[in-house]
Amino acid sequence: MPAFARAFHTVALVMALAASPGSRAATEIQFWHAMDGAHVVVLSRLVDRFNASQSEVKVVATHHGSYPETLSAGLATAKARKPPHILQADELGGADLAANALLFKPLWQLAAENGVRFERDEYFTPAASPYADAGGRLLALPFNSSTPVLFLNRELFQKAGLDPDKPPKTWPDMQAMLLELQKSGVDCPYTTAAQAWIHLENMSAWHNQPVASLNNGLSGDRPELLFNNRLMIRHVSILSAWVKSDLFRHAGQADTAVAHFANGECALLTASSAAYGELHATGKFSLGIAALPHYDDLPNAPYNTLIGGGALWVMAGNPLRDYKAVARFMAYMGSASVAAEWHQATGYVPMSRAAYLASKRSGFYERNPAQEIGALQLRGAHAGNFARGVRLRNFAQIRAITEEELNAVWLNGKAPKDAMDDAVERGNALLRRPQPPVKP
Repeated sequence: MPAFARAFHTVALVMALAASPGSRAATEIQFWHAMDGAHVVVLSRLVDRFNASQSEVKVVATHHGSYPETLSAGLATAKARKPPHILQADELGGADLAANALLFKPLWQLAAENGVRFERDEYFTPAASPYADAGGRLLALPFNSSTPVLFLNRELFQKAGLDPDKPPKTWPDMQAMLLELQKSGVDCPYTTAAQAWIHLENMSAWHNQPVASLNNGLSGDRPELLFNNRLMIRHVSILSAWVKSDLFRHAGQADTAVAHFANGECALLTASSAAYGELHATGKFSLGIAALPHYDDLPNAPYNTLIGGGALWVMAGNPLRDYKAVARFMAYMGSASVAAEWHQATGYVPMSRAAYLASKRSGFYERNPAQEIGALQLRGAHAGNFARGVRLRNFAQIRAITEEELNAVWLNGKAPKDAMDDAVERGNALLRRPQPPVKP
């Protein structure tokens, strides 16, 4: 049976079981999440539909702030032995959760105990790998994620005599276009959001270059950072030269870069694919979207980009009888139809092949071709060990260190090699630090 058919079969079975008559009160499931704005409207609709479809399980979805705030609240309740049943955590917090096995019930175990299926192979590799164990079994349900893409202001391209339907495929191509844009009077040819995520983690995966040993931390719990390599030094050196030549505007925080692009100041922007909805709605110009540029002199490049976003973790420490209800809801959220609806309504990339195929067969990408760019990047053209994802303890602090070192290059003229060497040394000090487990 194909993956998408199994997914539909699973959710149909789950909903049929949930609808069976019984006299017991509904089992209440606490679901803590970090969604807000338009995304929480879609999430609430999906949860309400599940609750209305049966009477045995009631899911209570509650917003608990940002990803770090939601994770912190979840860990605090775990220590107090009153955790939520389901906790949403991003790839940074997920790495710390995965290092504390007593805190959560692995998704594969939940599935085996309750007769549902969550097959790792049904998900795109970079979507599943950060949330899988060394044996490839899913620890959490990949849910909401984006991937970096290239946005362009089509009107500024045309003003510079460039064809917006032929965006740069490589970084050298992009430099030539930036020079033309600058000659045409554009003060900010290029800016970027999320510089460490895009220009270090994703650029490494895009070219199958290591961020860390042990397959970027996916194959062991004692990795060491390795990104002070030729690719990264070369790439950061090029960006540094662009800063000095006023081809690249360092915008600081991610929202600032997106705002500079949205108001028409900058011609090109690298940012999360999730920014598409906002840019499409608020931009006062014709918007283009393309794949992330690559270096075509590296073997087999490009490979695939990585995800940034959240997964749903089943927390340990709740009554055993509750986990059957949790499994029903998780099967519902992982079904092809629900995952496709979530993707189409929010702009997040599809996590599973089934959700992607459902969207494609419905004609969604014919109507919204920009929404397929991220999915195609995640599918990738080649498989590579260093393109599967990154999982590191203290990942949030390591990314913050990388941001600091990149800022030192743009703002203070620090040599790119020195910045990468220092980022690796400082990050490895965090990885080598003993981390006591959080006991539930």
